[in-house]
Amino acid sequence: MTRIVFSGGSGRFASEFKKIKSNYNIYYPDKKKLDVTNIKSIRKYLKQIKPRYFIHCAALSRPMDIHLRKISQSISTNIIGTSNVVIACSEQNIKLIYFSTNYVYPGIKGDYRETDPVLPINNYAISKLGGECAVQMYKNSLI
Repeated sequence: MTRIVFSGGSGRFASEFKKIKSNYNIYYPDKKKLDVTNIKSIRKYLKQIKPRYFIHCAALSRPMDIHLRKISQSISTNIIGTSNVVIACSEQNIKLIYFSTNYVYPGIKGDYRETDPVLPINNYAISKLGGECAVQMYKNSLI
């Protein structure tokens, strides 16, 4: 049976995703089992589970002012953490699905496409855009 790892397993989106009935084996590790800021943790977990897909939702998000007050934590989790996920997935050829944010766009017209120009509106958006840059380097991915 197809295995899927869902990072951010204790987060808001994962809580909703868990309600959907699925024919897949979906794993929802918390930060203790899968720490995206620690590439060894990611590699170890992926070697153990051997997933076909990795849905990356782990992120530092709220409160939004945390990205102003704790810049290093924002960078470590959303930029470096996502980069670690990309590296680990690329080493094992795991399809990566990255959840970003619409905050990377200017917020004027709506209905944006991936090819539209970006203009992050705050530090959170900048940190998620940094993650997007890493994901775009890995061709077996989707944002």
